[in-house]
Amino acid sequence: MIARPIETWLGTWQLDPATLRYEHGRPGRRALYTIERADEGLLFHLDADDPDGKLLKFTYGGPLDGVGRDIGGGALLILTQVDERTIDSALERGGRVVDHWRRELAPDGQSVTFTQSGITPDGRPFKNVSVYYRLP
Repeated sequence: MIARPIETWLGTWQLDPATLRYEHGRPGRRALYTIERADEGLLFHLDADDPDGKLLKFTYGGPLDGVGRDIGGGALLILTQVDERTIDSALERGGRVVDHWRRELAPDGQSVTFTQSGITPDGRPFKNVSVYYRLP
């Protein structure tokens, strides 16, 4: 049985730029990540600046059941609640995962560590890590 979303995930989280550890790409220095309940699952809102200061806003979400859902452009979004403190998302194209994010909620519920893993264009694996702290 899939673990249900828990209340401790809900709220707004702010990136701590001092925690950025990137092996690939250039991170932005400002981001707010809001998580709220959806009819089924969770809804995620990202309000951030890219590395050049350009505003980025994304909203996505749905059931955390590990089922791929079409998001257009030949891509599937797969959201999975691994356990009460871990949520994964994967972007799949052509039957292959091209981007994977793991969110791990700290035991005290006050921070979330995001780990992105993938493959660089030249075929090397990479991990990018960032930590977000709960806003009051």
